[in-house]
Amino acid sequence: MAGPFNSEALVTLGWRQGSILGSDLAQLAHKYAPERVAMGDEDRLIMTSHDCDILSPSLDKEPVVEILRASSATPSKSDKQYSSGRNPRVLHVAFEAGAADSVLVCTVHERWTIPRNLLLRGAPQGQLADKERRLLAEWLAKRYIRAAFPTAFDRRWHTKQRNWQKLLQSYSEWLQGVYLRLNTLDELPEDTPYWCDLILAVPSDKRGGAGWRAQVEDMERDVRVFWDQFKPGIECSDVDLRGTDEITLTDIETYQRFDSDWVSFEDDTSTTPYTADMTS
Repeated sequence: MAGPFNSEALVTLGWRQGSILGSDLAQLAHKYAPERVAMGDEDRLIMTSHDCDILSPSLDKEPVVEILRASSATPSKSDKQYSSGRNPRVLHVAFEAGAADSVLVCTVHERWTIPRNLLLRGAPQGQLADKERRLLAEWLAKRYIRAAFPTAFDRRWHTKQRNWQKLLQSYSEWLQGVYLRLNTLDELPEDTPYWCDLILAVPSDKRGGAGWRAQVEDMERDVRVFWDQFKPGIECSDVDLRGTDEITLTDIETYQRFDSDWVSFEDDTSTTPYTADMTS
């Protein structure tokens, strides 16, 4: 059993998710890192644990916190393909470092835990802005909750993944997300088709506006043409375009998010879950 733990001191010091460890604490924390993780002079360590875990009054229940190594981008500019959580392994986040802004490069495998009582040694050096902190947490969470489909289904279409990405990118300003439902998550033999339905989520301010009807027809046609090439292995039974103000959680509870980590849509802020339990 651990002795009394002064969690209030952590509140006073300002520790929370997104905190940047100071140089002395970072050097100490690196001693707990996997051998393959090196630390450069300009690298930073970011607190990724939830606030409630960081500030828990019980050291027995929460003995450790998780940290993530981040390096500085060169040049100091965010790469679009690594921003907004599009890439599942690398993330660029903005960080205000004194008078100048910088971009931190995070790699999902370069994280580890340290004893939580080490945080009592001093205050954090800085803090990610709330938007960036939330982005970092969602990016880490997506590694465990992102959509997963049967291997047999993936094999039937995956050689055309780049074409799917290009198709979505061509309509990026008209899309906020794509959701797909399969008739089953079982591994099916080659002579048995998968049946799929798709919902294309359109930003509410685009729906019904100028060019809306033409875009509906073009998107429906192009999406159907894309999936029709995989017949008879995959049968696309429905393509439904809806405004984000029309979609409810009930509508997509049997769907999974099916766009692409690399595609930048009109609004990269998710209004609906990345995954949902598939019950039918």
